[in-house]
Amino acid sequence: MRIRRSPEAVKVLNITPLIDVVFILLVFFMIATNFASYRLIRVETPRETEVVKTSEGAIVIFIAESGALSFDGNGIERDDLGARIAEVVAIDPGRVFLVRPEKGVPLQEAITVYDAARRAGAASISFSPPEDNGDAGGAP
Repeated sequence: MRIRRSPEAVKVLNITPLIDVVFILLVFFMIATNFASYRLIRVETPRETEVVKTSEGAIVIFIAESGALSFDGNGIERDDLGARIAEVVAIDPGRVFLVRPEKGVPLQEAITVYDAARRAGAASISFSPPEDNGDAGGAP
């Protein structure tokens, strides 16, 4: 017994819904993408090889977690910091300054001290991690 099949039309895959799905995904990812990163301030942190290991020849500005400042081992008021830096820069314009925040100090505090030193005329300012030997870097 022979079964005859009727000639069927060639089935064509309808891709219209697929294109709709692709456009919906495109819109979704465009909306879901975080465009807020352009507002972030890029801060270049020193690499391990760039960090000055010793403070020899540099003036260390230590920031304690309590907010107290130490300028080259001596306690200093925040209002007097700019004047002291300006005095040093007037004598030695190439002097290196290290901003050394204690662990737990907010980044904004360190940036504020950095900006104060820059406004006072310091040209060479770096960030430095606290010393590992337990010394607070000359904290008052």
